[in-house]
Amino acid sequence: MKRINRYAGLSLLIIMSFFTGHAQQKKLQVALGYNINTPVGTSFRIAVANSSFRGANGEITYPLNKQLNIGLGVGFSDFYQKYPRQVYATKNGDISAVLTNSIQTTPVLAKANFTFVKEGMVRPYIGAGAGFNWVNYSQLLGEFPSSTSSIHAAVSADAGVKLLLSKAKSAGLNLRANFNYLPYNNNGIKNLNNWGVHAGVFFQIR
Repeated sequence: MKRINRYAGLSLLIIMSFFTGHAQQKKLQVALGYNINTPVGTSFRIAVANSSFRGANGEITYPLNKQLNIGLGVGFSDFYQKYPRQVYATKNGDISAVLTNSIQTTPVLAKANFTFVKEGMVRPYIGAGAGFNWVNYSQLLGEFPSSTSSIHAAVSADAGVKLLLSKAKSAGLNLRANFNYLPYNNNGIKNLNNWGVHAGVFFQIR
């Protein structure tokens, strides 16, 4: 865990240092929002079938030109499922218990967004990201808890629209759908892939 924290912190420091060094040349854009994500894949849905309504996302991007931005995105989703009491086979014998699965994903991605139009108050865009995903998986079988944390690769694809709310074009609403490809292999769960919808705001900082 300490090694994961060190690598994650170093990656964030390098990216934020780049933005800080270029902030005075062009305006950076910050986006904050709320996510709803739904599990995809048989093994993931066996562990957690419920959609996550506990999600958030933040991005900071740097404009290379009027259509292409690059930056850093950090997301969070909390997947939770509680199953009714039934009999489970364990290494110590069969037990009757309530099973609870809790999975938190935190992808940290280098991102690129391409806007189809250079001007206008409505700007559709597509985006892609690649980086790492910090996963915390907890399971409670009756009175027997277990928990693991690990880091894995992550890739995302976005499609959305930005609705500008000011003539200065410095702030607005951000609506999008996205797919997250999150490789994983633990306790019978092969991947943590999910798709989601996002609603948020964006604004420029100097």
